[in-house]
Amino acid sequence: MIRTASRLLLLAAFGCWFASPVESLAQRCGQERWSVKTGTDPDSGRVDLSGRQTTTIAQLIALSPPRPIPATTRVSPTETTVFVVNATLTDYKLEGGSHGDSDYHLVLQDEQGNTMVAEIPSPGCVASGSPFAVPIASARAKFDSRLTATSSFQNANVSVQVTGVGFFDFAHGQHGAAPNVIELHPILDIVFNPQTDGGADFSLLVPSSTIPIAQGGSSSIVISTSPLHGALPNVTLSTSGLPSGVTSHLTSLGSGKSTLTVTASAATSAGAFPITITGSAAGKSHSQIVTLNITPSSSTPVMQEWEYQVVSANSEQEVIDQANKLGSQEWELVSVVKVQATPAWRAFFKRIKRDF
Repeated sequence: MIRTASRLLLLAAFGCWFASPVESLAQRCGQERWSVKTGTDPDSGRVDLSGRQTTTIAQLIALSPPRPIPATTRVSPTETTVFVVNATLTDYKLEGGSHGDSDYHLVLQDEQGNTMVAEIPSPGCVASGSPFAVPIASARAKFDSRLTATSSFQNANVSVQVTGVGFFDFAHGQHGAAPNVIELHPILDIVFNPQTDGGADFSLLVPSSTIPIAQGGSSSIVISTSPLHGALPNVTLSTSGLPSGVTSHLTSLGSGKSTLTVTASAATSAGAFPITITGSAAGKSHSQIVTLNITPSSSTPVMQEWEYQVVSANSEQEVIDQANKLGSQEWELVSVVKVQATPAWRAFFKRIKRDF
C-alpha cells in the first residue's frame, strides 16, 4: 500500500509538472495599438497593398515620428504604405510569456549597423476581416518553414527581403529598436537569401481569406501581384480545387491586378471549400489558399429586381477601395473599364434591390 501510494503521488506530481507548460503555451494577443498592428482599425482600407515602396533601414529611421502617437488610427503616409527592405536578420524570438503578444520579433540590420524591428503577428490574433490576414498567415508559415522561434532570442545572420506596413511603436526598451521606433508591422512577406534566387520574382496578394457566395450567385475580388526583385514578370493566374458546379473567371486590370469572379450554380452544395489561387511567372510559382463560403439560396423568391451604379475613379487603387467599401453594402463588382477621359476608370456594380 505504501509503495502504491508513493507511485500515485509521484504520478500526480509529474501530472502537475506537465500541465504547467501547456498552460504557459496559451496564446496571448496584444493590446497597444493592436488594431493598427493587425489591420482592424478604421484606416486599414487606406493601406495601399499593391503599391509597394522599396526603401532602406537608413531612410526609415530618418523619418520623424508623430507626437503623440494615435492609439487607434494611422499616421499617413508612413502607416498607409507597404515598404520592401533588404537587410540582415540578426536575431529573432517569439514574444511569449505572461506579457507577450505572440508576435515574432525580428531584428533587421543594414550594412552600416542601423537596426529596426519587424514583427509577424500570430494568425490566431488577426481577425478574418483584416486585409492583412492572408499575407500575415503566409509570412508566418514561410518563417516557420525556415526557422523555429522560441521565447529567447536566437541568432540568424541571414539575408532577407521583408515586406511590411510602416508602423510607429511606443518606446519600451525593445531589442533592436530604431531611434524613432519605426517598425514593419505587420510583415506581409519574407524572402530568405533573396540574392540567391536569381531573376525576377513576385509576390501574390489575395485581399481576403474567404470569398462569400450564394448558390446561383457570383462574387468578385481583386488579386494583386507585385515585384519582389527585378521587374514584374508577366504573371499567369489560375485557380484549382473548385467544387462541382463552381466556375471562375480572371480578368486582367493591368499593372499586376486582376479581377477573380467566382460563380456557383444553383445546384452547388453549400459549405466551406478551400480553393487555391496560384500565380506563375519566370519559372516561379506562388499560391494562397482561400475559403469559398457557399451559402444556401432562398427558394421563395421567383424573381429579383436589381439596382446598378457606376463609380468613377482616378486610379486602380481607388477602384479597389470603392469595391471593398461597396462590397460591405452587398454591392457586387460587375466589371471595370479604362476610358479616355477624366476620371479614367469606370467600375460597374449591382445588387439585389428586392425579391418578389
